[in-house]
Amino acid sequence: MPLFFATVTLAAIIGAVIVNPLSHRIDMVKLYFHTNLVLVVFGLAHIARMTRDEEKRQTCLRIWNNTVQRRMYITGGIGSQGIGEAFTSDDDLPNDTAYGESCASIGLMMFARRMLEMEGYAHYADVMELAFYNTVLGGMALDGNVNPLETHPKSIPHNHIYDYIKPFRQRWFGCACCPPNIARTLVAIGHYLFTPRQDALFINFYVGNEAQFTINDRPLVLCMPEWCEAPQVLVNGETAQGERLKGYLHITRQWQQGGVITLHLPMAIRRVYANPLVCHNAGKVAIQRGPLVYCLEEAETAQSCIISRSRAIVSFMRWQELAF
Repeated sequence: MPLFFATVTLAAIIGAVIVNPLSHRIDMVKLYFHTNLVLVVFGLAHIARMTRDEEKRQTCLRIWNNTVQRRMYITGGIGSQGIGEAFTSDDDLPNDTAYGESCASIGLMMFARRMLEMEGYAHYADVMELAFYNTVLGGMALDGNVNPLETHPKSIPHNHIYDYIKPFRQRWFGCACCPPNIARTLVAIGHYLFTPRQDALFINFYVGNEAQFTINDRPLVLCMPEWCEAPQVLVNGETAQGERLKGYLHITRQWQQGGVITLHLPMAIRRVYANPLVCHNAGKVAIQRGPLVYCLEEAETAQSCIISRSRAIVSFMRWQELAF
């Protein structure tokens, strides 16, 4: 049996044992190790699309909506506790015990990719982009060193809730799942950026890259990210004409050698407030620019940082600080 179908069969077996009860009791999400859950339903979504199984599709939709709307951090991280590396309950998103490992967000990207292939909505691409730019890439420093889940010089050695918090950066981990998982995701990032289909080429989110596709006269379909209020697309310097559908711009035309498509995606700085049901974030605000969620470092802001609601926030880049 080819490896691909062996994997699908295994996912189907796991789905029958674990996932089917979720169709009747979605709160069972909290019982599962977050990375395992998204990897199982990633396979289930693939099977649902291939076999056109409506029951499995509805199960995937319920799990997706519950995960993204009630159990996901603003960075695309999932997993509210280190004990069991698991979900807890709806709207329980603590900051001091958040686990949110890169492996879980990679699994979320994989789940989102299969949901995107099945449903076609740009919302799934937005979640992929959010997780990739924040929690996945955030697991590795610019020089390639591994970032710990959390480092705090005053870690609490006798409270096991905080076992994953270390007083200094770790050289390696006993179960170092995230570093190779990040590496394989970067190597395979094209599978997330592009969805080539017989009827169109979809571009889901944007990074610096070079790619080659033969599209002939097929539509080129560009994601218009949710965070951008006024996207502008130009083809050879002129405003692109196309149909907006499910968060994508479909451009159909006679493509010619040397044509240039230009995207203007203004990344306005936004203040983002949590749902009132997330009690851990009462009185707090996150700063987001495009898909990037900013981190305010304690070394620069002291332990308390107060941001005026009316004061404008501007961004700038210190390129010299990126050198290593």
